[in-house]
Amino acid sequence: MGDDNAADYGSYLFAKTWPVNPEGERLVTGPEITAGRAPEAPGEIALPHYLEGVELAPCGLSVQGADGASAIELGSTVTAQLGERTLRYLEDDSGLTAAGTSLRGTYFQDDTVEETFDADLGQVSGTVVGFYRSYGFSSTRALQGNSVYAYPSGDEVEDALADASDATCVYSILTTNDPQDALTIADELSADIDPQAGGVATHTSLLRWQGVTGSSEVWNTLYMIAGVLAVVIAVAGVSLVYNSFAISVAERTRQFGLLASLGASKRQLRRTVLTEALLLSAVGIPIGLVLGLIGCLAVFQLTGSGLAAMFDVDAYGIQVSVTVSPAVLGISAGVALATVLVSAWIPALRASRVSAVDAIRQTRDIHLTRRARRALARAGKSTADGGTVRLRGLSARLFGIPGFIAHRNLTRATSKGRVTVAALAVSVALLIISGVIGSVMDYASGTAIDAADGTDLQVRIDATTAEGSTGTIVREDGKVDNEALADALARLYDAADGLEGTVRAGYHASYVADTIVPASMVSDGSDHFFGTLLADGSWSGPIYVDFIDTASWESYVDGLGLSCEEFCDPARPQAIALNEYTLNEGGTYGYYSPLSGTGTVETVSFAPLEGMYVGGVVSDTNGQPSVWYNAPDGSERFVPLDEGITARKEIIVGALADTAPTGISTRSGTLHILLPVSAMAANETLGFADAQMNFDAGGSAETAANAQDALELVATDFPELDCTYTNYADTKMQNRMMSDTVQTFIYCFTVICGLIAVANVFNTLTNSLILRRREFAVLKSIGMGESAFRRMIAYECASYALRGFAIGLALAAIAAAFLTQAMTYSFTTFTLEPPIAEAAAAAGIVLAVIVVSAAYALRRSHAANVVEALRDDAI
Repeated sequence: MGDDNAADYGSYLFAKTWPVNPEGERLVTGPEITAGRAPEAPGEIALPHYLEGVELAPCGLSVQGADGASAIELGSTVTAQLGERTLRYLEDDSGLTAAGTSLRGTYFQDDTVEETFDADLGQVSGTVVGFYRSYGFSSTRALQGNSVYAYPSGDEVEDALADASDATCVYSILTTNDPQDALTIADELSADIDPQAGGVATHTSLLRWQGVTGSSEVWNTLYMIAGVLAVVIAVAGVSLVYNSFAISVAERTRQFGLLASLGASKRQLRRTVLTEALLLSAVGIPIGLVLGLIGCLAVFQLTGSGLAAMFDVDAYGIQVSVTVSPAVLGISAGVALATVLVSAWIPALRASRVSAVDAIRQTRDIHLTRRARRALARAGKSTADGGTVRLRGLSARLFGIPGFIAHRNLTRATSKGRVTVAALAVSVALLIISGVIGSVMDYASGTAIDAADGTDLQVRIDATTAEGSTGTIVREDGKVDNEALADALARLYDAADGLEGTVRAGYHASYVADTIVPASMVSDGSDHFFGTLLADGSWSGPIYVDFIDTASWESYVDGLGLSCEEFCDPARPQAIALNEYTLNEGGTYGYYSPLSGTGTVETVSFAPLEGMYVGGVVSDTNGQPSVWYNAPDGSERFVPLDEGITARKEIIVGALADTAPTGISTRSGTLHILLPVSAMAANETLGFADAQMNFDAGGSAETAANAQDALELVATDFPELDCTYTNYADTKMQNRMMSDTVQTFIYCFTVICGLIAVANVFNTLTNSLILRRREFAVLKSIGMGESAFRRMIAYECASYALRGFAIGLALAAIAAAFLTQAMTYSFTTFTLEPPIAEAAAAAGIVLAVIVVSAAYALRRSHAANVVEALRDDAI
């Protein structure tokens, strides 16, 4: 580009071929076209957007306009001289070619490197058909870097491989038929490539979603959660089926006893129960498969778009659909059959061991504990000696005869009682676990999915690259005039008012500042942020200082419940620090808070030191805060703060916030300090980063696109501002669909678990009470009234509920521990709050089902009078 053009446009352009995808594939997305179109035929080229309309001083890039003009426009013919650029490092006399600088992104200082250029590789020429958005001179390897793009003729790869020059390199993009092979192929290719000449990289995010464990933390979490869910559902299913068979066998104790008295063997009795299980399976499993398919179709009909967005399959031309797999149906049927047989096996064994005499007496399912037998022996001895039987125990004293009888019923080791307690325990655990799963998945989706609320169209504004910025916003010394920038942003924001279909959602200007945070404000989570924790407990590093427009700032302050007088004072406003961040740390996520409280931070400017780079404030070898400088040769120097810092500015942080204003992300891993735009001109220690304006288009991508077209016309009146537009409406819609998908699965799982739990409790308790109708008839025949009878049943049910709740809570705690362990694989700071609300909800649901079940069972038991109940049971 020549010395005369280098300061404004960089020293070199890299010649590259425009990325062309194979037919039917979409492996690479080309750069964003800002004017014209992409190259579509040999002889067409595209240039960086900053060269549009530029008239260059004579250099290796020659321009011939359509009318003889020398400015670069659409239709201009451009010829670029190709050659080999070599860098020679003076300190060790090592060299690096242009290919190496492009691959490694090496930076250097003019006084440490000798640079040469040999124009010996021919030329590339073509008609300019488009300009693309370039994001910086140093982005040489990326598709958005400073390059001249030519449409490939088809011979470039062969010519490059045959070229002996080190300045020529080839990038190849491969896709595999099986994603599992990607890492192996990458390793094999890397073994044959010189690390100095090239390398191999994989699309890690895509491979992670495809289940390839190059970064396996997320999949480890999903697999473990799936395993916990499978165990929970299996236990719940076995419990429900087992309880049904156990109660059925208990109800037919006399029948099995009669069969045994007629000569039926134990094996035949077992087969009777198992055959019933097989017959029920033959009817129930097909019905269950059909209902499962219908449920899958309904759920995937609702969540298909969300799943497509979650796994980004639309980008690869894949549609999400439900496929009925005979193998999966067979496995499901086999698992269901195994569940039924396992559940029926213990009741079948119990049926085979029934004694004919005990069955007729109906005593087979009752066993007195050793303690109960001793108590009865003492009571019998007391009565034989002429004494009277006294009602002992708290239950008898509080509830009288009904409590005494209920307590005696509970102390008998009955199978019905054990089954009831087990059913309640499983139901309580199931309800609590379903709530915990909901909390876990809410946390995961909320952490990993950025909703970008309130922003459909975002305008990124750079005040340093626009043609009209020099002299208006960029001063002669190269620094940004903060006051002029604030005025330009306010005028553009006012001019953008009333864009059809949109609502303005605020704007802010972001600055980067080197900062010292006192030890009194530093939290334990600060070591996860880019910066240095000093020996005295303070922290130093770069932060963002964001200046918010007045209306948005006042609304934000009011929303946090803060005083507008303290935080909106133009003379000395207090700042608000964002203190909750989601960090993606190479496949894992974490929530961190860098600050422990409010206070005053300092933004600083460093003094230049010839031949050395400033590395920031660190602790020197004596543990004292110092400014650290380093040089390319590896030397370093520690300078006292008073010598290394040329300017200081205090910022009073008056509040900490967990939520950010619209347009500011807490996912950057960098501390954000927020101030009103009125304070923007007061700090000279800040370096301008960018500005952003946000517009809400109601989630419509089309409305946002139309608003962008209108805003681009408005922006032509502001040549001092370089605007880049991003339509977030589609991304937001995908994020909402992903979140809705997760929520749908959570709701489905919760409903299924709830139905299983309710059915388990109702079926078990109802049948266990109905089976005791003879016992109830006997009690009524000896004079027990309705009030006493109800107190007895209430006491028994309360005992079942308390024991079942305690056991269920323990089971839920075990499952929650596994879920917490699963989450920590991907979400390092996840902590599970005690599921108090879930436990309370489970207790309420189970209590309600117990009341309904008992009422229903007792109504069934009371349908016949006492004499009929005793007569029917005696047959």
